Amino acid sequence: MFAQTREPDAKPSKEVVQYMDRFQQIIKKNSLFADSIDWGQLRNEVQEKVQGLATVEECKPVIDHILLTLRNAGDKHSFFMPKEKAANWTSSSYEGKQAESRYLGNGIGYIKVPELVSMNASAGQTFSHGIRSQLEALETQNKITGWVVDLRHNTGGNMHPMINGLQALIGEGTYGYFILPRHKYKKERPLRSWSGKEKEQRAAEAATTQRRVAVLIDSLTGSSGEMVAIALKGLGNAKFFGQPSAGYTTTNQNFKLSDGAYLFLATGYMADKNRNPYLNGIAPDVVVEHSPDAAQDKTIEAARRWLLEPK
Repeated sequence: MFAQTREPDAKPSKEVVQYMDRFQQIIKKNSLFADSIDWGQLRNEVQEKVQGLATVEECKPVIDHILLTLRNAGDKHSFFMPKEKAANWTSSSYEGKQAESRYLGNGIGYIKVPELVSMNASAGQTFSHGIRSQLEALETQNKITGWVVDLRHNTGGNMHPMINGLQALIGEGTYGYFILPRHKYKKERPLRSWSGKEKEQRAAEAATTQRRVAVLIDSLTGSSGEMVAIALKGLGNAKFFGQPSAGYTTTNQNFKLSDGAYLFLATGYMADKNRNPYLNGIAPDVVVEHSPDAAQDKTIEAARRWLLEPK
């Protein structure tokens, strides 16, 4: 908690003015939705709301107002992360979920990839290694002819360790694009995966990418979870099962602020390796009715049936 020092008739402190000016400048220059905002009106509203504020900590309601303006302009993805939460975001002591896998029989391997709410390099390496090692173990112990990649309830976080972990299925090279309409020079940024492994090992992994991949999504597959799904969407041997995804497919760029907080701002959107854009989420190829946890998983069963069909 912080002490309230607001005096409504007093001018805001220099620190507050600079902080809020910088916050608005970042959005105006970089936001995918910047052109849909009345910046004159917003500046006036911010100037009114910061009156009497003495510290950056007191700016949170003003920040919330700016983000609400972004929401009303069509941005459902950008968010503000206070410095306390940002410290946990980069901490090496990540205790979130890790990937889970099992053999489903009949040559089908299953891997469930959860969210990864960490930007710490060590935590990311542990996460991606867990995915890779489980894929390799299933390959070693069984004759795998098809894969189920379960991204249901993957609400996002850090996409890159997820992509790295699934590289044996996604393959090397370009797996998608960030489309950045407001970038001055580089409107399209290719996303590439490269292992640096020996030629023979890459050839073996290339054979893996030719197997069918059933991707499971639902309404809680969001943000980076959707980015991973889009990376798989570009594969010619993939099919999607479940429910439409959450629709947080804009790409969030992080901007560190002077107090250690972060603004995660939607600056573009993702396209698959064939440059098909995804602005409003991902629709499954096969819609499957949600089944309660205690019942037979209808989505997995639908995926199994497709994987066992003759090619």
